Amino acid sequence: MNKFNFFKDFDFSKLDFVLLTLFLVLGFFGLLILSSASAHFSDSIYGNPSAIFNRQFFYFILGIIGLFACFFVPLNFWSSYDRLFISFGILLLFSVFIPGIGIEVNGANRWIRIAGFGLQPSEIMKFLSILYISCYSVRRIKEIQTHWLGFFRPALIIVSIISIILIQPDLGSSAVIFISVLGVLFVAGVKIQQFLVVALLGFIAITMMIIFVPWRWERIISFIDPWSDPWGSGYQLTLSLMSIGRGDWFGVGLGQGLMKMGYLPDAHTDFIFSVIVEEMGILGGFAIISLLFGLSFRIFFIGRESLVRKNFFGFYFSFGVALLLGLHTFINVGVSSGLLPTKGLTLPLISGGGTNLIIVCLMIGLILRIDYENKNSMPIPMIKRRAQF
Repeated sequence: MNKFNFFKDFDFSKLDFVLLTLFLVLGFFGLLILSSASAHFSDSIYGNPSAIFNRQFFYFILGIIGLFACFFVPLNFWSSYDRLFISFGILLLFSVFIPGIGIEVNGANRWIRIAGFGLQPSEIMKFLSILYISCYSVRRIKEIQTHWLGFFRPALIIVSIISIILIQPDLGSSAVIFISVLGVLFVAGVKIQQFLVVALLGFIAITMMIIFVPWRWERIISFIDPWSDPWGSGYQLTLSLMSIGRGDWFGVGLGQGLMKMGYLPDAHTDFIFSVIVEEMGILGGFAIISLLFGLSFRIFFIGRESLVRKNFFGFYFSFGVALLLGLHTFINVGVSSGLLPTKGLTLPLISGGGTNLIIVCLMIGLILRIDYENKNSMPIPMIKRRAQF
């Protein structure tokens, strides 16, 4: 069958248009609000108000291409090469420490530059970690549910990955990878005692990393009372709260925000939700939160359908991705509104950042493929049962 017959035989009516619509609405809105939030910063750094927007739009186009590439790849491809992908991801994590490849920004080694393009390996590992643990759970489901070793082996790999990310350092990415992977193992049927032990150890480790690292502890103190040091440790949060306060119910108008004009740091990345509320109001912010959680719940729904049709890889992967996107949304909005300590995590499909945008597109493409193969599987028999009283 040549490629033309392939596209002819492909049933595009079986695409999940609800998921695709949510993705496109959030993606294009992200570009719109980014063009407003980044204009001043882009002009001051690059001398062009649209430089960051142009770059983000280019990454979005690459992401769309990657989405369709993932959609047209059969699911058995991922289960065949997941160990190769996770090994490649670990090599990328180590490459941030190689001079000439890794880039140090504000004392953090989180980025690499290849052929003129910057990549953040920890973002790539979010996708690859969920992919690997989902494939492993399918291959070793009996061992995971019955033997400690079946749980220990993937846990050791994930802990090693998290340790490398912590050295960079990037506590936020480490935490969301840990929670997402642990969530996949939980639904795979790991024993509750093992789950609780690992969850407790992870909580203790994260707490120790906060307490014994001075600048992280300062973030906790400033989160409790940011107004006690508004020009120091509480600067970002106080400006974020003022930005949200200016928005009121309906906002000051798209492009009319004040805090993005050099006052609020990271206005187009970590604190873009504050700009959304300032310019579009609390109602606009609530609409974006609803769309993002709607995206997560739609992916949960596809995961549930995968479980019904015995597509266990689809179930595990969908659950992990939905949990990851939900965590990103919850933490980003919580940080911007002062409900959580300051932590640099992007708002999916909205915040500036090419690697995260492309990775989210790839995950959505794979979820669409999972749903497509679910719909092409054998129909679920509907057996009528007599009512028993």
